[in-house]
Amino acid sequence: MIKIHIPPIEKFENQKNKGEYNHIIKDGVLSNPRTELTNSGENADYIFLDFRHINQRSGYNINNLNKDWLHKTVIIDYSDDVNISMLESPFYFKRSIVDKSSTLEFKKYKRNVIPISYCVRNECLNFKIKPIEKRDYDISVFFRTPDKINKSGMNNRAIVAKYVQDNFNNYNIWVGIAGVDGEAGRMSQGNDSYYNTMLNSKIVVNCNPDMWEGDYRLFEALSCGSAVFSDPMITPVINPLINEKDLVYYDTLELLGERIIYYLNNMDELQKIASSGYNKAMKYHKSSDRIDEILNIILKK
Repeated sequence: MIKIHIPPIEKFENQKNKGEYNHIIKDGVLSNPRTELTNSGENADYIFLDFRHINQRSGYNINNLNKDWLHKTVIIDYSDDVNISMLESPFYFKRSIVDKSSTLEFKKYKRNVIPISYCVRNECLNFKIKPIEKRDYDISVFFRTPDKINKSGMNNRAIVAKYVQDNFNNYNIWVGIAGVDGEAGRMSQGNDSYYNTMLNSKIVVNCNPDMWEGDYRLFEALSCGSAVFSDPMITPVINPLINEKDLVYYDTLELLGERIIYYLNNMDELQKIASSGYNKAMKYHKSSDRIDEILNIILKK
């Protein structure tokens, strides 16, 4: 067994569904058959840190990290910020490495940064999946429209939400927030309104934020067995999701509209995409799979 130590962050220890610290890194280590979680870094094979350890906002003092452990320290940074820490660790995994401030391209760093994507959280692994044709909502978009935006970086999402609201009001649609907004809502167990709406949606339309790439909703929708429509992403992913096999990509609103109409009129094809996306997510994109990806890279050194 590979022994992993994740330094505790008091602020998050009693919030088991709070942040990637718990529901990707810890859950991934605990559910991976190759790893075990240890209480001390002394005899651990590796120290795993997430961005909450290094951003000075969680209450964890990074200066307390034993400098003799740096050679076995792995940073797993799921923050939205494209900037990184220069802590002298041999491995740095980063979700948001796409700089969308001007053109869609990878940010250049002065150290080796390994891209990694989100995944299906453990709480989403055992949903009861209904066939597409038995779902009430034809299309769901879990974003605010422009008149209801309450934070920056969500303009593209708002535009997509308004497009669906304006152009598909003759269908049974959901547009807006379901349940409690933000991390506190969607990451909390028992958020029945959000997940039940998604589980009852034939199509879930997703859109990346304005300034970064990658979000939970992609994998939440896949785990609910919905057919996912998303704007394209360039971050490399092991076992990638294939267009019009595992999901449907769109790069214009016109194409989004065309694809929605086509697939709602070809329900068998829509079901195949939904099933393929669900099966790929469950086979390759669980939190334990992300830990395997990390291990397979660091063990080659």
